[in-house]
Amino acid sequence: MTTQIVVVTPVKNEAAILKRFLSVTSQFADLIIVADQNSTDGSRAIYPRYPKVVMVENPSVDYDEAGRQLLLLAEVRKRVPGRRLILALDADEILAADAVTRPGWRTVLDAAPGTVICFEKPDILSPPDRCIRYTRPWPLGYVDDGAAHAPQPIHSIRIPTPSGAPRLSVDDVKVMHFALTQPDVQRAKMRLYAVIEATQGTARLHNRRTGYATNRDYASGHTVGPVCPEWIAGWERLGIDMLSFSSRHFYWQDFEVLRYFARHGTQKYWFDDIWDCDWEECREYGRQKGLEGLPTAPIRHPPPGVSMLTRTFDGAVAVARRIKQWLGR
Repeated sequence: MTTQIVVVTPVKNEAAILKRFLSVTSQFADLIIVADQNSTDGSRAIYPRYPKVVMVENPSVDYDEAGRQLLLLAEVRKRVPGRRLILALDADEILAADAVTRPGWRTVLDAAPGTVICFEKPDILSPPDRCIRYTRPWPLGYVDDGAAHAPQPIHSIRIPTPSGAPRLSVDDVKVMHFALTQPDVQRAKMRLYAVIEATQGTARLHNRRTGYATNRDYASGHTVGPVCPEWIAGWERLGIDMLSFSSRHFYWQDFEVLRYFARHGTQKYWFDDIWDCDWEECREYGRQKGLEGLPTAPIRHPPPGVSMLTRTFDGAVAVARRIKQWLGR
């Protein structure tokens, strides 16, 4: 029986990278299901250009990975009968161009229903000729057997992983993660994650400051190597622009943070590592653009005493990390 390849992805204001993602994904997927969460940046005008794309509405106003994953899974099962492989990819994750020619790809397509498929997901760096390599593969695919999915609100595994399900790790198929090619976008994401977790109470302050540090060296402690030319060359031969990246002064994640400020005030977030951004300038920019839900009063930044405490904490963490690395030699 033929395996239908269904790629599912959540989108919120990803117009800057959507063309690359959809151009690549259309080469190997039978269907691409996008859950669009109230995009306002032109993302919705891009979907109709790709015949394999089906857009479904994600009307949530909150960040909720569980809700969008369940929405996408239900849509797959409604639209695609028979044998199906679900690949859960974000818009900044690109299947390597040589993937479908590798023996591992055939193994994936022949895997038994109920199998969790795991791939290495190298982080492409800036400039994009180097990447961080990992030994632990990511669960990004599932040969669907209708199993229930129990996702988390944030940092959730994207596909069903039933207890006792077989796992297939495919060493020769890579999924390139392009998030670190744009450090300013990554910092905006980390600020938003910190604010979400502070609001929801899902991570302690120590974990938020270390996990979402805006000056974090992602390569530290990992193996860094060259990007394999064959991961990219095949897509470029098809005319897909793989290495151009746009930047702007503020990102949609920044305006989401401002909306949290409007609802909860700023004091709740004084100890989080989010104050590298000029939030008052961001607020004024958003007001000029007519964005809704932003604070009406100027942003109140942390007082000097709080800033001193957080700098002391970060310094102590940095020293402890260096000591740990030295002892591990």
